[in-house]
Amino acid sequence: MCPAEFSPEEPRLRWLRRAPAGISVKGADAPRQPRLGILSGTFNPPTRAHLALAEAALAALELAEVLFVLPEVLPHKDQLEASLEAREEMLLLAIARNPKFSAGVTSHGLFLDIHRAVAPHFPTDTRMYFLTGRDAAERILLRWPYANPQQAVAEMFARFELAVAGRGGRFQLPPGSPAALFAQRIHRLEMPSGTEDLSATLARQRAAREESIDSVVPKEVGEYIAARQLYRQSKN
Repeated sequence: MCPAEFSPEEPRLRWLRRAPAGISVKGADAPRQPRLGILSGTFNPPTRAHLALAEAALAALELAEVLFVLPEVLPHKDQLEASLEAREEMLLLAIARNPKFSAGVTSHGLFLDIHRAVAPHFPTDTRMYFLTGRDAAERILLRWPYANPQQAVAEMFARFELAVAGRGGRFQLPPGSPAALFAQRIHRLEMPSGTEDLSATLARQRAAREESIDSVVPKEVGEYIAARQLYRQSKN
């Protein structure tokens, strides 16, 4: 199933945390159109780069809230080392300090399905941005085997916009690609220096070798991983 095709089952969102200072569910008296950032990932584990991306988007796009989404169904990942429950707990620890951060679990993992799950929980005029890195944006917009690439991309950008952070290079749309028609709905995010190389893969590798991961994940997440010996190659 490609990212532009809806699942036959209606996607659902289960809240883990509502942002204390996020978008009002009423929204009628809001002074401006609310803007929501959606950061979807496995968060295996959540890293300082995830938080930096969300914070950069808050400022650059003038977002009222960033919703971190953990999909139950992963369209491009195999079995993960940490359970969904453990990743939920780590995500809540990671975002606890920011009152504009919320978190939830969706039944589906594709962007259009996530949008369908999230949209009913916010005012109808909410402007939504999916936040992603360069590698994921290229996979979604340029390499996924859509049956009809033009239709798939048009449907995505009719519903939401993309904000892309550089990761191993700047995101570039090849001339003539279906997404090039929607360049005005693709926004580039500048990440703070030193965060591009901080990845969940790096955190898992260091944890497996019992090395420090303090520079890669938030302090509370690192303590959680150490206490439960997550990602260890062998557990005592």
